[in-house]
Amino acid sequence: MCLPLGDYSAEDGASAFVNPMTALGFVENAKSDGQDAILHTVGASNLGQMLTRICKEDGIGLVNIVRKEAQVDLLKNLGSTHIVNSSHDAFMQHLREAIADTKAFYGFDPIGGGKLVDTVFKAMEQVASAKMTEYSRYGSSLQKRMFIYGRLDMGLTTLSPSYGFGWTLSGWLLFPFLQSAGRETIGRMRQRVLENLTTTFASNYKERVSLEEMLTKQAVTDYRSMKTGEKYLVMPWK
Repeated sequence: MCLPLGDYSAEDGASAFVNPMTALGFVENAKSDGQDAILHTVGASNLGQMLTRICKEDGIGLVNIVRKEAQVDLLKNLGSTHIVNSSHDAFMQHLREAIADTKAFYGFDPIGGGKLVDTVFKAMEQVASAKMTEYSRYGSSLQKRMFIYGRLDMGLTTLSPSYGFGWTLSGWLLFPFLQSAGRETIGRMRQRVLENLTTTFASNYKERVSLEEMLTKQAVTDYRSMKTGEKYLVMPWK
């Protein structure tokens, strides 16, 4: 189960598993379900940047949701074409337009708590219902699906009765996915990560700390806030 790094450094290999395999897992999941587009609610994260590169390489449509204008610029520089800023006054309109353009009715969310998944479902349903030729009290029949794969917000996940019944909300974790994917698929994913470890799957770190420095109050307070693009790399030999 080891991934031989060859000439790559330990730092290059430190993030060679969870984020790359998760991002690839999203794309594999989408393809197996016949989807041509994905929506991701934390587009500027380390994983989100990998997903942007993968979707661009594979010709998969991608809607990225971010919180800041600087994150919009970051993803544009990576080649992302559908980026929606949740802090913008016209967020909902822009989200509907991006979903309509890409047909992204299939998304992944690491936040978990709050109303963002609910907001995405509303936008998906509004896009789908606009194309209905006759009224239905049950909403559109187009299936909308979201997966929660993290709990950055430990609060309640809030859903409202405003998008009919054609939707599914599931949990998604890497290890159960790998158990069901099969050896051939896993081998192909691992090989792709190894061949593109410093490009498609490159990771950036805010700080590099020793084991002792990792336990300082300042460091713990910083990395526990789990801010986008601010990962810590622990270097035990430092």
